[in-house]
Amino acid sequence: MQFLNRRQAMKLASSFAAALPLLKSAGSRAQIKPGAVVFEMAEFSKGVPDADTAFAKAFAAISKSAGEASKAGKPVPIVLNLEKNATYRIKQPLQLKRLKDFELNGNEARLVNTTLASTLLISEASRVTIRDLAIDYDPLPFTQGTISAFDHGALQITVKVDNGYPDDPKFLAGINDGFFKVMDRRTRALKPGARDFLTPSRIERVGDKLIKVVLRWSANDTFPSQLPIAVGDVVTMCNGYAHAIVVDGSLATTFYGLKLLASPGMGILENGGPGGMVLQNVSIVPGPRPVGATTDRLVSTNSDGTHFITVERGPTMQDCTFANTSDDAVNVHGFYYYVVQKTAPRRYVVSPKWDIGLMAGDEIETCEQGTFRSLGRTKIVQLTKRKAPELKARITPIWKNKSPATQPDLVYDIELAEDLPLKIADAVTSLSRIGTGTAIRRCSFHACGHVVVKSPNSVVEDCQFTYSSTIALQAGSDIGFWSEAGFSDNLTLGNNHFDHSITGANALTEGNGALGTIYIGMSPPEGTKGFANSFQNRNITIQGNRIDNSFIYGIFVGNADGVRIIDNVIGQTFIRGSFDAGKFYGETPNSGIFIGRSRNAEISNNSVARGRIAKTAVAVDRTCVRESIRLANNVLA
Repeated sequence: MQFLNRRQAMKLASSFAAALPLLKSAGSRAQIKPGAVVFEMAEFSKGVPDADTAFAKAFAAISKSAGEASKAGKPVPIVLNLEKNATYRIKQPLQLKRLKDFELNGNEARLVNTTLASTLLISEASRVTIRDLAIDYDPLPFTQGTISAFDHGALQITVKVDNGYPDDPKFLAGINDGFFKVMDRRTRALKPGARDFLTPSRIERVGDKLIKVVLRWSANDTFPSQLPIAVGDVVTMCNGYAHAIVVDGSLATTFYGLKLLASPGMGILENGGPGGMVLQNVSIVPGPRPVGATTDRLVSTNSDGTHFITVERGPTMQDCTFANTSDDAVNVHGFYYYVVQKTAPRRYVVSPKWDIGLMAGDEIETCEQGTFRSLGRTKIVQLTKRKAPELKARITPIWKNKSPATQPDLVYDIELAEDLPLKIADAVTSLSRIGTGTAIRRCSFHACGHVVVKSPNSVVEDCQFTYSSTIALQAGSDIGFWSEAGFSDNLTLGNNHFDHSITGANALTEGNGALGTIYIGMSPPEGTKGFANSFQNRNITIQGNRIDNSFIYGIFVGNADGVRIIDNVIGQTFIRGSFDAGKFYGETPNSGIFIGRSRNAEISNNSVARGRIAKTAVAVDRTCVRESIRLANNVLA
């Protein structure tokens, strides 16, 4: 790309300077690219009634500048500098569409969204950078308080709302799904022994800062590992709304120094496209106490912290901080597309969950229903989309017990380069749009859900995990409820430190198969038990990790071929007891490390603390190819 020098940029800008605020010199700010056209938000804020109007004017000017430069055949980088430490209260999202080499320099400013809508929408863009910006919501998109009473069935819970947190009837009326969580104010995390979540069906205001929460099921319909709720328990309540930041079909979006302090839905969602997002020194954490509050916020995002769907290249995260995401902190994945019928050799009709993530030219992996083993890899030669209401009767059973297809009569007609033995309900997934190369380094995660990496050639290193509500670090396919691909392939998990992982009670139930602070495996369809007959997680290295105070196994690996578990130090495991854990596989826990249905594994030089459950360092399940499993120098300390 050829950039204009400063003189050329100023000459180009002069053709429409009368209609635009003053353009600053490219050298007036640090880190501005040579030849950049620089706009100052202060100029757009003059004489306008609100921040929405000012931003609309700014982005109209930016679009015009970009268009003029592109028309001249000499596109230039463009920078918008926000006012230093300014606060902009907005009702409309900032839309950055089809911009290239654009930087929004926040200058430590804050965007305060006064609605439950998105704050940043970035689409069809290339090399957009968001720098040194804070995003918050006022009023907050969640509420919190203390249980003051509940009925005999623990279905109707009366909550005294903390001062400063929302309890207005309109907001409460919107909470008819989402999360109701019992928290610990001291650790600012899920209370150990609480369910990972309960779900409200409605909430209503019954007095001054007093609300009644009606749950979809009883909070005290307990199982062995769950503690009942009690008067005085601290709870948070939220629903899923719009995501704070949405990036669609874009290349190399960068967030540097971003502070995301609340979100009505996910924090950052990236949908499709080339991907390659970079997050550096980003924090997704609860913001400061609201005006009038005497308690700290216990929620940052109402659902996932970050989520990456069918991107070609996965994210790179460095030196980031996550806390109190209501669901996953990170999830990187593709989707499964299920075979509805075979129409000719190499030709199939498949049903998508979402209309995204599979295109002609993609390399695909196949997955057999039931065993979940691969039926081969090939490429898609041709793909067309159509509505097929006549096939709904065939499509519906395929999605039974799964999160349903969003467009149940949409199908893809695909032609493969090679014929494969695919049958009805077998699955295909794109290996070209699955977030390959995800890298997460030197990040911290507190009181979050999973960090989930379902992408190949990925790494999680030198990270800190504390008080994770569920599996702290998870990889492998979910071909069950969520239909999220794929299996692990060339994955390294190294030098991470974990403390108090899996506080939620659900992990210790007999129906749960995900059983480790570090878990590599698969989530099968509902109703199945035991290890599926496949070895689809390939080339896994788990090395040099420290795991302390785990509520479950330290490391659990299943359905794998080529595993190295070496030089890990595991402290106490099952610190509340084992309850029903392991019954999914017909196992009674007695170790800190467990491996099942795997082959070609080396497990060596690991240290595991002796405890009331852990009586051996490593347990190898009978489903493994035992002669290919090498154990050496594992110590029960």
